[in-house]
Amino acid sequence: MDQRLLVLGKRGGILHWYEHLISAATAMHQVEVDGFALNHNGFFERTAKNISSVTGKSSPAKITASNLKKKMHKFQPNIILIADLFYLSDPVLAVLIDIKAQCRIVHWIGDFFDERLINSNQVIDRYYFSDTGLVASAIAMGLTNSEYLPLAFNPKLFYGSRGNRSKSNDLLFIGAWSQNREELIKNIELPMHVIGKGWAKMTGTAHTILSKNISISEVAKLYQQHNFVLNNINADNISCGLNMRCFEAPACGSLLITDDVPDLKLCYDPSREVVCYQDSQQLVEKYAELRNDSQARDAIQRAGTEKANEHHAYVHRLDTIFTNAAAENRQLKIELLG
Repeated sequence: MDQRLLVLGKRGGILHWYEHLISAATAMHQVEVDGFALNHNGFFERTAKNISSVTGKSSPAKITASNLKKKMHKFQPNIILIADLFYLSDPVLAVLIDIKAQCRIVHWIGDFFDERLINSNQVIDRYYFSDTGLVASAIAMGLTNSEYLPLAFNPKLFYGSRGNRSKSNDLLFIGAWSQNREELIKNIELPMHVIGKGWAKMTGTAHTILSKNISISEVAKLYQQHNFVLNNINADNISCGLNMRCFEAPACGSLLITDDVPDLKLCYDPSREVVCYQDSQQLVEKYAELRNDSQARDAIQRAGTEKANEHHAYVHRLDTIFTNAAAENRQLKIELLG
């Protein structure tokens, strides 16, 4: 049976998670996809929510729930995928409860959460977390229907550079400022490029700094132009996992130099497909060595790109979700027949 997937998410988010998932599902055979954004849904909806807040006759949550109910009735999904961290309001939960008998509902989360997440357990068939540390926290909270599912990349945006254009050997980091990231990058003496919001506060280095957010298409172009991309997790929202950079940079043909987080070995072979480090000294040593050894660099680049393309695109994550949903449906039928 063909899949009818409805993606619930946030349009225009930092990760572009909502857009990436719809793009991936659109490219899949036997999958019909539609989206329902919980934000930025046009002038008339924003106006209605503003008026409701002032008059008290309704509430923004009730308006969202009403529109979601209309979408459900029209599209009739058999899988609903909630992408990103949302604590669902009571009106939205009520809509999902009404449709639960007709479809599987899963929630894919990539950020720290609190006990408010328990409120949605009555409608969620499976929680997916992009970090094994988050899985452990969810299970400890009583959400035993939890599983690890790492982030991914969108191959329509992130792909290898075309032609034989030469690439820069300067180390590149694109990401928002955080304290742990500044402490690492300040200890890198070789000049590098640092791009992202908040980096104007870092001074006293030889690095080239662009302290602003750039578009996702600009990010992809820069990855295509650099042989080496640095990753360092933001400790404010990651425990053990990999961020999107870990998949997007290798997909563009860059060699990923990343901190050695626990989930790395679940996605890559650190000795062959990426380079990992324990501290700034080890990072600089490995980077300097590979700058001078193009053969070793090329081998790691090729292996990392191959792994990303074969295992870490969004279509691979959707395959996992669909496969699990089909298995759960079969098990439910067996239990009902009994």
